[in-house]
Amino acid sequence: MIKKGGNLEMKKFIALVLCLMFCVASVGVAESDQLVVATVVKAIGSNWFDSMDWEGTRWAEEHGAEMHYIGPTEMDSAAQLQSLDDAIALQPDILTVVPIAADACDAVLAGAREQGTVVVSHEGSTLTNIDYNVDAFNNQEFGEMFAKKAVELYGEDFTYCVITSTLSTPAHMEWCRAFYNYLAENYPNTVCVNDMDGEEVVPLEGGTNADLNYTATKQLLQAHPEIDVILGSNSSGVPGICRAVEELGLNETCKVLAVGSASGHRDYYLSGTIPFGAFWYPGYAQYAAFQVGLRVINGEPIESGMDLGVEGYNNVTVDGKNIYGQAWLEVTAENVDEMAEML
Repeated sequence: MIKKGGNLEMKKFIALVLCLMFCVASVGVAESDQLVVATVVKAIGSNWFDSMDWEGTRWAEEHGAEMHYIGPTEMDSAAQLQSLDDAIALQPDILTVVPIAADACDAVLAGAREQGTVVVSHEGSTLTNIDYNVDAFNNQEFGEMFAKKAVELYGEDFTYCVITSTLSTPAHMEWCRAFYNYLAENYPNTVCVNDMDGEEVVPLEGGTNADLNYTATKQLLQAHPEIDVILGSNSSGVPGICRAVEELGLNETCKVLAVGSASGHRDYYLSGTIPFGAFWYPGYAQYAAFQVGLRVINGEPIESGMDLGVEGYNNVTVDGKNIYGQAWLEVTAENVDEMAEML
């Protein structure tokens, strides 16, 4: 009886050990099944891009995911490529990126996709090594909207220049070219001082920060004081463009149409140098991008009309790999303080 009882106790002990081993193994599986997501921005430290950290973190908390927010401290292409390498080394399930230099990023992103990472870009409509690109709006429509506003404000006969950050920044280039193309096709009396490459406009490269844009714009206006309108497509550069206009005493005759945060450009709205601008909240684009990545992982359809669960992306349009929301916000001196509360 004692021997039989001993065997019974041993069986119970073995069963308990096996149960504990199963529980430990189950915890390990649960941990390994946790989604890992990462986003690489152009530069950390500004509300513009840090909003992508805030909303990305919110998404991660809602989905029990591990979130990594990575980027250089200054807008530098080589530094961003290193950040991309760091992000890819984490082997994330979803990687989102806002490219500075599209071609250079594209080459690096090939490695991410080879390891099975779902790649979703923002402001990256020309990238090929992605699953999808999510933007707040159709870039051509956004550029054309600015052109229509220029005509509304200054008539059908004015001289203008379009300024990008770099010639390899996809979204900025699309806005500038859409602005030029709309005016060239519909208002032949407008004059563009930019260089041309065949029939394509070559935007002035202002650089990736305010100081570089200040220098480029000052040189531009000294050569072309007749300019009536400047389209500034880089939020970080717009303050430099405006400073050059004001320091040269041209702010009564030369106006800046601005892409970028209302809070960062507020003083220039109030001074009248910026009569009109528009922006979007990048954080919502980040949330939407993670939603798209999750749908890809889950094998859910990516289609027009889908709701990505965040303002401005409740009825998106899908065109190939590009996904567009309806999320731009217009700014004037009258509503700049209200808009500045958002960004």
